[in-house]
Amino acid sequence: MTVQSKSQRMQPAALDLRSQCWERLNVGLVYLFLVVFAIFILIPFIWPFLSAFTQKPENVSSLYLYWPESFTLDHFWNAIFGRGQALTLLRNSILTVGGAVLFALVICSMGGYALSRGTFRFKRALMFLILLIQIIPGTATVLPFYLIMRELHLINTLLGVALGMTAGAIPFMLWVMKGFIDTVPIELEEAAFLDGASRWQALAQVVFPLTLPGIGAAAILAFNGAWGAFFLPLILLSDADKFLMPLGLFRALIAYTNLDYGMLNAMGILYMIPSFLIFLFARQYLIRGTMAGAMAGQ
Repeated sequence: MTVQSKSQRMQPAALDLRSQCWERLNVGLVYLFLVVFAIFILIPFIWPFLSAFTQKPENVSSLYLYWPESFTLDHFWNAIFGRGQALTLLRNSILTVGGAVLFALVICSMGGYALSRGTFRFKRALMFLILLIQIIPGTATVLPFYLIMRELHLINTLLGVALGMTAGAIPFMLWVMKGFIDTVPIELEEAAFLDGASRWQALAQVVFPLTLPGIGAAAILAFNGAWGAFFLPLILLSDADKFLMPLGLFRALIAYTNLDYGMLNAMGILYMIPSFLIFLFARQYLIRGTMAGAMAGQ
């Protein structure tokens, strides 16, 4: 009886030990899978940096990962001052995209305020029609947009590209700005009116300062969308000195029979820097704006 009771007492302990072992094994397998998956995801990012900053060994293809021979900045020198012309491309991209975001912010701030505070018939239907514009593929509007730009003599100009990017960013940004302005109590504006403030003064001193996170979030999203635009500059621009960075990368990819992958990857890294810096300095507005926008009313 004594031996049986001891074995019976040992069985739960053995089961607990076995379950702990299985649990640790499962956790270890999960972590192993996550590590392998992370390496698989990071390889496309490791290769451009490896190719841009290092010199590959002889008789080794640039298309594969390799152990570098030495560290070098020659690829960046070639991308900036050589045939890459990255400085010109970055200048054109920053001017065009920055202008488009600025135009869209001004228009959508005013339009969002009107949709938020105004009361008129078919207001909700109008908002959904504006949102419906985003469903239309950009390729479906290429011909009419090209004809409009031709009539305005804006073909092969950075202003035409900026106006096209502005038009593409307005529907989404208008909804975003309207949602953030909805979160500002109208009583604050009424108090400003009672103190003698005009409509513009109330906007500048009350509404817009309180919607600054929303403005920052909308600006970041609009910048990222316009920064990666390729098709619109492709159909509007023909002079190489007016190309934006995506077109410059495409030109460098197809213009040479002997591709310099180090230079191409250096240009790609330069292309990522402005977007990364903007997100780095404005991430607090994006986070605050996203959280506030989630609570915004209709």
